[in-house]
Amino acid sequence: MYALDIIADILESVKGKNVTDIHLTAGAVPAIRIDGKLTYAAGFEVIRPDDTKNMANEMLNAEQKAVLESKHYICATIALKDIGRIRANIYQQRSSYAINIKILDNAIKTLEELEIPQVVTDLYKKESGLILICGNKNSGKSTTVASIIKKISQNRECQVLTIENPIKFLYKHDKALVNQKEVGIDVLSFEEGICSAMDQDADVIMTSYAGAPEIFSAILTAAERGHLVIATLHTVNTVSAIEYILAMFPAERREHVRVVLGNALQGIVCQKLIPGKSGGCYKLAVEVMLATQAAKNLIVENKIHQIPALMKASKSLGMITMEDSVRELYNRGEIDESWLNS
Repeated sequence: MYALDIIADILESVKGKNVTDIHLTAGAVPAIRIDGKLTYAAGFEVIRPDDTKNMANEMLNAEQKAVLESKHYICATIALKDIGRIRANIYQQRSSYAINIKILDNAIKTLEELEIPQVVTDLYKKESGLILICGNKNSGKSTTVASIIKKISQNRECQVLTIENPIKFLYKHDKALVNQKEVGIDVLSFEEGICSAMDQDADVIMTSYAGAPEIFSAILTAAERGHLVIATLHTVNTVSAIEYILAMFPAERREHVRVVLGNALQGIVCQKLIPGKSGGCYKLAVEVMLATQAAKNLIVENKIHQIPALMKASKSLGMITMEDSVRELYNRGEIDESWLNS
């Protein structure tokens, strides 16, 4: 029978690789997500229903077990010996438990290690306004945000306050003081966390979720008041990010939101991870829009469709479209031609 130490065994079997998730499901061998791709772990036997039940019992305290028993689902942050913090999503399927484990305490890479463009790295110097980091769920945007926070902590004398669900990375207090709040544990909601951060002397506010109008309103207010706000959105490019933001609000508020967004914005970074040529490691494609006065004017004047042309014309400033970033990877021989029109 498998016990909780299977997690350490799985991680040891793929040591050195970028593992984000482990899936334990009755009737299948353990599955792992490495660099965004799900694959079965080699050398492990098929998991039985008693295995996942046993592991759930080991992970959870009495209160959590009662929640799982009544709701057939629980999501909890748990600290495991020799592993660190994990986020365990335990749910019932086919009358047995399945467990999704998210590895939280990964080492934070530097922006240089991630091969992020220097113009993005330099955004850490901004003292106020809004920085948006965008991409799908497997784009590495959380890692980029963590690296920016790390850069700020190492170089600026300020207070950083993060609002997350869950807390994925633990930051060291360096030149900056970094305080982290987890929604549901340290604060009731993202909106409350952002609003309270403004009263708690935060110079930099990071929120891991911005996809609701009340949250984004709080973000814009904080940016207007002189805080630097770093937020993420599940959008694939600059235009879709701006359109997504405006669509959150009723028509009568959109003009106001455009004006505030145009004034507050410092930059939008959109990411995509693309499999390397011949099955190699993933390559990062990055779209960058810097909030120059020309870009701000296009947002305020509702000429968002003209932004890609502006980005192409502003390459000397460090701006780049996703299309051009992907083509650059192809020209360097790092990805296949099939990704040029994806």
